[in-house]
Amino acid sequence: MKIYFSLFFFAFLACNPGGSVKKVAHKDSSKMALLPIGNVDSQRMVIIAEELRDFYGMSIRILPPGGYFKQAKLENTNRYSASSILSLLKPVKPADCDRILGITDVDIFTSKEVKGVVYPHWGIFGLGTMPGRECIVSDFRLRKFGKKTNEFMVLVALHEVGHNLGLPHCDKHPHCLMNDAKGTAKTLFQEKKWLCGSCRKKLDR
Repeated sequence: MKIYFSLFFFAFLACNPGGSVKKVAHKDSSKMALLPIGNVDSQRMVIIAEELRDFYGMSIRILPPGGYFKQAKLENTNRYSASSILSLLKPVKPADCDRILGITDVDIFTSKEVKGVVYPHWGIFGLGTMPGRECIVSDFRLRKFGKKTNEFMVLVALHEVGHNLGLPHCDKHPHCLMNDAKGTAKTLFQEKKWLCGSCRKKLDR
């Protein structure tokens, strides 16, 4: 099982050649649990739940808020290992749910290689297993965008759940939701809420 991280992965709707906006629809009979971890805005949870339901067609269940996973905390810091959180989410997932998405306000990180150099504590927006049942997203690095925070949180959540559903990173179209940002924030403003045809086919298999 592979783990994919996302720093800036965003898309869900995109303008078609005629200039109008088309919503992506997908029928998925699975059920996903959303777990607030720490101090997460309740309205944000509702927004993310509605967007996941509309985008993937799955049922969503919002769980009662939970505390921080202290086992995942990096010693002498306020940072948390995203991969450790994924492991800790497994026993928390309700038996009647197929997958679980943790939503937190703390700084999360993973290991990343950049130009041959491995950074063990690379800050990220989200992480998800592919294919898998667990993913985590954080608003820690998104709050600086103010009013756009909810919008970007939705996009990161859609991306990570896409990994859970078996979608790898995509390089077919710059607006595709599953694009790999490759460590740059530029894609945050470039990409749209949309899945390319290639990813749609993979999702519908």
